[in-house]
Amino acid sequence: MSFLNKLYFLGIIVFVVGCQTLPPHKDCYVADLNLRGYYSGSCQNGKAYGQGIAIGKDKYEGEFVNGHPHGKGIYVWGDEASFTGQFINGIPQVPHVGCYVADPRLRGKYNGECKNGKAHGHGKSIGIDVYEGEFVNGFLNGKGTYIWYNKDRYIGQFQNGKAHGRGVMKLIDGTEIVGEWINNQPVN
Repeated sequence: MSFLNKLYFLGIIVFVVGCQTLPPHKDCYVADLNLRGYYSGSCQNGKAYGQGIAIGKDKYEGEFVNGHPHGKGIYVWGDEASFTGQFINGIPQVPHVGCYVADPRLRGKYNGECKNGKAHGHGKSIGIDVYEGEFVNGFLNGKGTYIWYNKDRYIGQFQNGKAHGRGVMKLIDGTEIVGEWINNQPVN
């Protein structure tokens, strides 16, 4: 497996130069399942700690603490989207513009109705993922469309930030799951 050893970011365009082969990590735990496969970097107590590179379905280069991206780094989801900045326990710390949105994957830019500084009513929030629909006190609540960075999407009802009620999940491979959902899980 090869990995990009140099990434140059200019806006949202990524330029790639060169590659190198990394050995599989056997003795250094990486918490994010999508980063498991290859790891090169510092370890402490059997976990990725300090500067490192992890490559699985996704790629991350930066600082780790206890196996999680933590500190400054670059995370690339598949080959679709990337984030450069601060991470805390694996969660990108995306600054948001507009009203507060509870889901950290949607923080970035919000355009819509607000109440008491929180997304409330109809709005669109763009972060790593995109959601357009109804919000209540910063949470996805009511009818909406959630689009993940890899273009999978859920169209339907939400409650307290989760798919809940009637909806359809459309995967990029063409699979559709139609029916009732409870706490992000299909019920059939």
